[in-house]
Amino acid sequence: MEEFLDHANLPAGKVTSVVVSDLIPDLITELVNNYSIKVIVPAALNNITGSEKYHADMSFFHLGMNRFILDKNNIALQKHMEEIGGEVSVCCGISASAPKLNACMLKNVVICNTDKTDENIKSYCLENNIRLLHAKQMYAKCSTAVVSENAVITSDESIYRLCRTEGIDVLKVRNQGIDLYGYDYGFIGGCCGLISKNILAFSGAVHKHPDYNNIRAFAACYGISVISLGKNKLYDIGGIIPVTERK
Repeated sequence: MEEFLDHANLPAGKVTSVVVSDLIPDLITELVNNYSIKVIVPAALNNITGSEKYHADMSFFHLGMNRFILDKNNIALQKHMEEIGGEVSVCCGISASAPKLNACMLKNVVICNTDKTDENIKSYCLENNIRLLHAKQMYAKCSTAVVSENAVITSDESIYRLCRTEGIDVLKVRNQGIDLYGYDYGFIGGCCGLISKNILAFSGAVHKHPDYNNIRAFAACYGISVISLGKNKLYDIGGIIPVTERK
């Protein structure tokens, strides 16, 4: 039976659909043909000029179960989510300096820059006893790869220190090894996502990352295998966000 994930970013079974940008067509082909995953592409953000305007983690946020927050211009995606039973709230005013939905939800906490985070996220967390953990990094989701409900990978120093303080297991990796058009480098959270309970998929050849051995070993501690979707260098596409699964 196909269902929404109970907890955002944390599938309990095999993922059946994801929200992901179409910046790398070969990645979509692999997801569809090799993993039988439906790909949902978000609309571009009109008021952002960089390549991040296409990133899912800029315009789409899963609160858990059937609750979602979308940028107001994501009309087609909103219609799709509502057609399959989703309850959608709308976020306005997203920009490069106010990436309101670029927060990282684990099971019981959200890592985010609270000054830049959408009020819908804050309200939901308050109502559901989910802690907001403030980080200096305003692109928290892009900067954080979710491995388990209490384990993440990041290259951001502020997120690394925050996780250490809050008792979240964290692996710090280098910025090198991930491309992002228009920038010196991309980020680890923007090039991956869990596509099953025990598979973390990367947008490119994860073994080419300079910290691959550490990434693989860290993920293995939580029963997670890392896989490559493609043969080229990793590319920051705004993450692979799981939406539905078959438990």
